[in-house]
Amino acid sequence: MLQTAKTLLEILGIDAGALYRRLSAASIEAATAEQGLGDLRTRLRATVPDVSDQYTTHFDPAEYTAYWEPKMRGLHAFQIGFVLDVLNDKGLSGAVIADIGDSSGNHARYLKALAPPGTIGRVISVNLDPVAVDKVIAKGGDALLCRAEELDHRDIRPDLALSFEMVEHLTDPVRFLRGLATKGSADTVLISVPHARRSRFGGHHLRMPEATMPARMTPEEVHVYEFSADDWALLARFAGFRVAERRIYLQYPRRHPLRLTAPLWRKLDFEGFVMFRLERDLSVADRYTGW
Repeated sequence: MLQTAKTLLEILGIDAGALYRRLSAASIEAATAEQGLGDLRTRLRATVPDVSDQYTTHFDPAEYTAYWEPKMRGLHAFQIGFVLDVLNDKGLSGAVIADIGDSSGNHARYLKALAPPGTIGRVISVNLDPVAVDKVIAKGGDALLCRAEELDHRDIRPDLALSFEMVEHLTDPVRFLRGLATKGSADTVLISVPHARRSRFGGHHLRMPEATMPARMTPEEVHVYEFSADDWALLARFAGFRVAERRIYLQYPRRHPLRLTAPLWRKLDFEGFVMFRLERDLSVADRYTGW
């Protein structure tokens, strides 16, 4: 069906890519308003006007403005809103927060600007990529080159751990979460991942014909596991956490004509993202004898 629509647009002389980007931006605009994220998104944009350095990948300027900027802003509002709610719920003061897998320092800037005074003491970007760490430090951020489970050995004991759009890139997300559950100081971990209705192995790059695959695929680019929300919850339970709260952000509205873009999101991107509040609970994980 999508291929037929693309062919028709080509016959009519309409740029399918440009049309998709316009529809996507309008869909996200309607979705963020419907999900109550519009005001927070505006505040995030004022706090960090430029998020083009969010990833190591460089964006085409026109594509960034038309597609990536609104896409990232909606997702960031969803993530930061959840973090602020958890900080308020936990009543933390002078909290140390580890942002695991962060490569820009943007979320740290959001949180320092928007969290109630005195709530946050330090936000540390943790990454195994020296390029990402150098980038955060060059912007005046706080970053550390190490594995998440090694933070306590660096005399850093986070009160809260964050991991946004990272665990789907790992070859062993069970071991990653298991390390946080058994060696980490943070009882609460917040993770967000793409929202998929059905679990599958691999993402866009792994499904390309081999002749068209990039010659080099970085961990930042490749999704290894794209699980459903229920399967991510089971994986976390097995590793040593229970799901205390789950929220879903959709990139299209439910009560607006642009809800018709849902099939496009499912086919060409993701419907949205799911975020979990995980609380340490080893009662199930410790029954497994194979660790």
